[in-house]
Amino acid sequence: MRNYLKIFSGLILISALFILIPTKTICASPGAAKAFQRANRAYIELSRSAHKRKLRINWLRVIGKYKKVALLYPHTGFASRALYTEGKLYVQLYGYSGRKSDLLSAIKVFERIVKKYPKSSLADDALYKSARIYDTIFKDKKKAYFYYRKIIDRYPKGDMVQRAREGINSIHIESMPPNKRPRKKFALVKHIRQLSDREYSRIVIGVDRNVPFDTFLMPPDKRHRKPYRLVINLHNARSSKLYPYRIKSKDGTISQIRISQYRPGTVRVVLDLNRRVYYNALPMENPPRIIVDISTKKKKTETGLTYKSHVKKVRPGTKVTHPLNIPSIARQLSLKVSRIVIDPGHGGKDPGAIGPHGVKEKTVALAIAKRLAHRLRREGFKVYLTRTRDVFIPLEERTAFANRKKADLFISIHANAAKDKRLGGVETYFLNLATDASAIRVAARENATTSKSISDLQLIINDLMLNSKINESSKFATYVQKSIMQSLRNKGYRERDLGVKQAPFYVLLGAQMPSILIETSFITNPRECSLLRHKSYQDAIVDGIAKGINNYIIHTTYAFKGGTK
Repeated sequence: MRNYLKIFSGLILISALFILIPTKTICASPGAAKAFQRANRAYIELSRSAHKRKLRINWLRVIGKYKKVALLYPHTGFASRALYTEGKLYVQLYGYSGRKSDLLSAIKVFERIVKKYPKSSLADDALYKSARIYDTIFKDKKKAYFYYRKIIDRYPKGDMVQRAREGINSIHIESMPPNKRPRKKFALVKHIRQLSDREYSRIVIGVDRNVPFDTFLMPPDKRHRKPYRLVINLHNARSSKLYPYRIKSKDGTISQIRISQYRPGTVRVVLDLNRRVYYNALPMENPPRIIVDISTKKKKTETGLTYKSHVKKVRPGTKVTHPLNIPSIARQLSLKVSRIVIDPGHGGKDPGAIGPHGVKEKTVALAIAKRLAHRLRREGFKVYLTRTRDVFIPLEERTAFANRKKADLFISIHANAAKDKRLGGVETYFLNLATDASAIRVAARENATTSKSISDLQLIINDLMLNSKINESSKFATYVQKSIMQSLRNKGYRERDLGVKQAPFYVLLGAQMPSILIETSFITNPRECSLLRHKSYQDAIVDGIAKGINNYIIHTTYAFKGGTK
């Protein structure tokens, strides 16, 4: 029984590294945002260290940080998020301590969310957590039923209501004779795709609905001639009978992929590796899938991917000189930044936002991207487009494409949208935590998902904050945004400068180079929609992006080899 509980709690711990759900509305508060991020960093450090997790005091310290956020900033959206994470930490702590008092503390925190923040999108999640504790650990079916029923009655339109109904049904099912018990339905593993080169691979596991999963790396077994293996266990899942048992791989990292029904309800995917790797795994939606990024090179943090820097930084105030007869910026830099991938947003069955008279974001984005590619090629850069025509490309394949091309910069082109047709302006994003509601709405739209589910990425993004590419992407975005606005003004356009923002965009996740997403203008604004269709306006946008790229390079690199004094 004790082993079962530890396994159960261990699965919760693993899933917790990928899930941190916010409220639907986040009140702007820099102090709350910073305090919440500090708590998240402490959570990440705890989750990475097996030694730290063994000591109760370390769990209580992290719990205390989230408790402090809720106490000091009770009127912000971060308060309910902090309480929810505090409750989850108590549940995870139970997996190590075995103390039922930790579970009771978790329930107490979850009840506080329901009482103090009943309109929070986390209130029904908190009730469901309490129900599951009573149902699966305490085996108290009456109390579990009480919490399931509460979800259905209070939050009939919430995303936990279906799970609550299933919970009630399972309680009723257990009272039936065994021969009348219906078979449990498992999620179907539909496909596995691989996007690879010699040093980098991205594995995409498609499922028909979201499933919990865990991963671990197995060392080589010389005695049985087994190589390094990366194992992905998908729980509550089944594999198609038509699916091949083995998939041969020709890249330099993975030799083959093996799929099996490891046990009833668990599909195991094993990647046989030619060498040791470092990896990240994350769930994605619309459609449901699991993304596994694999690299042969290690970054500074304990887990995850390597991020190569092709930009050589200089000390502030360093003088830069270059001869006037060198025609291209790429040559000036001795091709330190030479490859650029441009990603026209959306495409094919995904039109993106739609403006007046049926103008589609995918069309505008492609037109601007092609003009930008032409401009940059004239300046000596090698440029690749993720799409050159109206075709659909999944978000995860876009950054994988940039990684395979070993790009130095990645730029995703989009057009903004809002319910209020009066809203307008230009803004540039980089990958990071989102701390204001407007950024979350933009990310939710571009990710084709909900405001609630896109912020499941918060812990993953917080992990990526430890890497320098976040800072470089921020600088890159700043130079591009400033240059776009200057170019528009020089050509007589007086568009609103919405500035540089941060948000968790799927399309930027996993990029191994400085990456930005540009919302060129609002396609839902009739005036700006009309401008976006004009070549002169597109040229002004392109001119600004190109100059922003050059300014970013000049201010973060030596101008040319041996050119400094």
